[in-house]
Amino acid sequence: MYNLLGLLRVSSLKGRLRLLVIVLIVAMCLLVLLTTSLFGKMIKEQEIHAALQEAIDLQRLFIDKWKAERLSDVVYLAAIGSPLTMDRQQMLAQFRLFQKTHTEFDSIGLIDADGKVATAGGEDADMNVADRDYFRAARNNETFISDIMIGRLTGKPLLAFAAPFRNPDGSFAGAVAGTVGTATLEAIVKDLRHGESGETFLLNKDGYRMTSLRGGGGAPSGEAPYRTVIYERALAGEQERKSYVNRQGDRVFGAYAWSADRQWIIVGETLAKDVYRPYYRLLAALAAISVLILLATYMAAVMFTRKISDLLKLLLDGTKRIREGRFGYRIDAATIRSAPSELQELSDNFNIMSEKLRTTVQLLEESAVVDHLTEVYNRRFLMNEGAKIEEAAARAGNTSCILLVDVDYFKQINDTHGHLVGDRVLKHAAALLVACVRNSDVAARYGGEEFVVLATNCVLEQGCELAHRIRTTYGESPYRDEERVIPITVSIGVAQSNPHRTYGTNTLEDMIERADKALYRAKHNGRNRVECDDPPLPPAVEPDP
Repeated sequence: MYNLLGLLRVSSLKGRLRLLVIVLIVAMCLLVLLTTSLFGKMIKEQEIHAALQEAIDLQRLFIDKWKAERLSDVVYLAAIGSPLTMDRQQMLAQFRLFQKTHTEFDSIGLIDADGKVATAGGEDADMNVADRDYFRAARNNETFISDIMIGRLTGKPLLAFAAPFRNPDGSFAGAVAGTVGTATLEAIVKDLRHGESGETFLLNKDGYRMTSLRGGGGAPSGEAPYRTVIYERALAGEQERKSYVNRQGDRVFGAYAWSADRQWIIVGETLAKDVYRPYYRLLAALAAISVLILLATYMAAVMFTRKISDLLKLLLDGTKRIREGRFGYRIDAATIRSAPSELQELSDNFNIMSEKLRTTVQLLEESAVVDHLTEVYNRRFLMNEGAKIEEAAARAGNTSCILLVDVDYFKQINDTHGHLVGDRVLKHAAALLVACVRNSDVAARYGGEEFVVLATNCVLEQGCELAHRIRTTYGESPYRDEERVIPITVSIGVAQSNPHRTYGTNTLEDMIERADKALYRAKHNGRNRVECDDPPLPPAVEPDP
């Protein structure tokens, strides 16, 4: 590093600090670039869902195309093999030639009008398929693709593609049926799996799995329906990025797509742990790199700041004090009077920033608990700190009261004079309220035109007296400006603390609820009045035995 400084002819403190800043900035840039190259958990979920969905959509197109091609093959055979052009043996001969070039089909059969089957391979076995769905569809002059079923000749699971053909007079002559074993379907799905731990499988519309588990045997045609989250999402037409637990009990991410005829559901899943594994590895690498960068930066700082170690200690002590919440800490200028001008400027800037931070934090703390319009405490402060104040009073054996104050007909003031004047009336009302209560009382804006006073060491009678004094003050102090005088009246509900609460989760919430009911009575009875809650009953005294 010293050789680098000599090579760059950086001998001044200012130059060395600049070079150090450059090194730090380069290191931080590298760290930022590395960090941005990693995917956070949320971004990773979005990415895997998008990748799965894209893969599944492509798979759906491939499978739809494959189904359409196989059905088109059967329709083609039905067209060229019609009794209009050739007899039964010629048709079977054509089927055999076709099957040699279309190895996807395990068998191609000719079915007569009664459902009796003859195959291109010569397995005529006395087999009748008149009860099969695909034959019934052909009889209705419809093409058909079946679900997974068990072949009567082979006893193995297969798919059937069927198309009808007709006699010269237009009557139903039979059907051409091509069967595809699930091994072919398994091979297609296997080629489309996403990632090392990914799995793609097919469900029919009823939720039965048409392809086997990864590494398993044939299609589980006899198992229970696949009632998992991904199937429910498919039925509801919902696409979500959240992971879920699959049939095997593993947490996975999944995506689905319906086939074009909405008979099959193509589902893709990948293990969540495999999705997150690269993320965690990169995160660990980032942590290690960050530590190395910090160590290197620290060593460089020690090497090039020996002469300014005292100031660094002062700065460190100042940052610790700020971290502890002692904002506004200042470095005494006398301690660095002999330091270079750059360090004195740094110290001055630190003191300025510390003071600005103190001012900013103070403003933030005030804005978090003070209503910006009325400049009294807000509801958040009342519910958080007010509850603590009431609990402290209760522990000391003191009773508290809540006064719920509502400005009467405030909506009419807004409608008549406008919202700007309404805001000024609220600010005036808040100032009157603060002037009426003690310094130990808490006055807060509860919401809209409602205010709350929490008076500690105050029984119900004293609270009612305070409420009447407040009501009288409002009546004698209308809002005035250059253009108007607006009378103000208030309705007040008063409630006293009671250890046996009826409402809410604490005594403060209970008092507010009971004061609100008293306020309702005040409004109902004509407004501009005070209503007090019933005093709490004294505790029952058990008779001596």
